Amino acid sequence: MRRITIGPFNRVEGDLEVRLDVESGRVVGAEVTAPLYRGFEQILKGRPPLDALALAPRICGICSVSQSVAAAAALREAMGIEAAPNGLLATNIAHAAENAADHLTHFYIFFMPDFAREAYAAHDWHAAARERFAATRGSAGRDALPPRARLLETMGIIAGKWPHSLAFQPGGTTRAIDVGERVRLLSIATAFRSFLERIVFADTLENVLAIATADELDR
Repeated sequence: MRRITIGPFNRVEGDLEVRLDVESGRVVGAEVTAPLYRGFEQILKGRPPLDALALAPRICGICSVSQSVAAAAALREAMGIEAAPNGLLATNIAHAAENAADHLTHFYIFFMPDFAREAYAAHDWHAAARERFAATRGSAGRDALPPRARLLETMGIIAGKWPHSLAFQPGGTTRAIDVGERVRLLSIATAFRSFLERIVFADTLENVLAIATADELDR
């Protein structure tokens, strides 16, 4: 049996390591570890509980809303309180917007540019991949980054800024959303849907969601 260790993974801040046990050409065991110690548990120890709302988002500058939401949920449970329903809705909208933006970042900036490398030149799809996804030169970045930036305006409307907002609290969010801001949020969502249907999927979201098998996806 042979053990292969892969790491660090520089596109996740270097703090990931994968170990594979390979026997007769097959992976028989796999472990994923994060060897970089961050120490946020110790940073928070002994501090006032609400400090977690300022410190936990600093775990990551890409998915800081996820950290904020987790901290607020933990504090809410510890306090034994319920969040305002509209506060939870606003939180979930902001969280979903960040998640969608992160998927675009991962796909267009971190993942697909690898397939534009010369190592894949023998594949019949390589020329198209290079034209679209070559780092700094491909057309995909020009297609994806403006819709991603527009999507992140959601955080400005709901939370005032992104990343590391203090708007997400155990009781909901720090401010209400007025009618004009609802219209702006709807405009952002509509524009993002158009981008998904035109560029990402080249089909309606209804048809994409109806895909039930791998063969349907291939077609």
